[in-house]
Amino acid sequence: MLHEIGLTDYYFKELLTERRDYLLLLINGICHLNLTEKDILFGNIEERDEITFKTVMYDIKVVSQDINFDIEAQKNLVDKTKNEHGEYTYDVNRAIYYACMLHSRSLQYKESGYGKKKSIVIFIYLYDIPGKDAIQMSNMHNRCTGVEYDNVVIYSISLAKISKDSKIELERALKLLSELDLTQYKNDKSNVIREAAGMIEGFDKSDIAMMKRDAKKKEEYELGHIKEMAIAEGEAKGEAKGEQRKLEENIRTMFSNGATAEMISKLLNLDIDYVNEVLNK
Repeated sequence: MLHEIGLTDYYFKELLTERRDYLLLLINGICHLNLTEKDILFGNIEERDEITFKTVMYDIKVVSQDINFDIEAQKNLVDKTKNEHGEYTYDVNRAIYYACMLHSRSLQYKESGYGKKKSIVIFIYLYDIPGKDAIQMSNMHNRCTGVEYDNVVIYSISLAKISKDSKIELERALKLLSELDLTQYKNDKSNVIREAAGMIEGFDKSDIAMMKRDAKKKEEYELGHIKEMAIAEGEAKGEAKGEQRKLEENIRTMFSNGATAEMISKLLNLDIDYVNEVLNK
């Protein structure tokens, strides 16, 4: 077995993508929201940066009408170096990187009405992190100018800070991500947590099953990418046809108002044969 039960990519991604009710329990509890399953859809976990040509991999990317979410799992502390504020420099830089990438990607859709989207990055750490609270929120902050970017929010969560006997449903749901012994969660009073624990326990942990899941995810991503391209191409063709119809209506309107075909051709910078073709339809 390549992975043990715990905060690993396979279990983490599988659990949150398969159990939307569990995912919503985490998102709503952490971010103080009230989203429903109808409000969310999963975005591509893999996106290509058109400037650096680097492929950006999200653990879990969730999209709603007003918010883009990225949920990342960090199992091991990579670097113990701390900044002047007592924070692990590696963790801070990684969180900022994902926040900036997520937000810049959302701004690309400004023309489609998504320019005001909020970006929320949730980092879930298996280990203890600086700070007294298990769940810590911070806005993107420019310490030089004092500017707070309230449309970009980062949540840092330490599972190590949550007690095993916590009575808070959100903390129990989070603790489930890192527990080896699932007994108490299988008997939890929350139906969502019981079913999620049962799913993890019944998860096939063999190498073959893992490779099959990996291949399936890759296939689903590629098919999704092809579908997106087809939709975009269809929309572009639809827009082109709409523009053509509008142009033909303008030609007929100008002609009915007394303009000759030659005048229309010059005013609209169109070929005279095309103008006559439209007028003779």
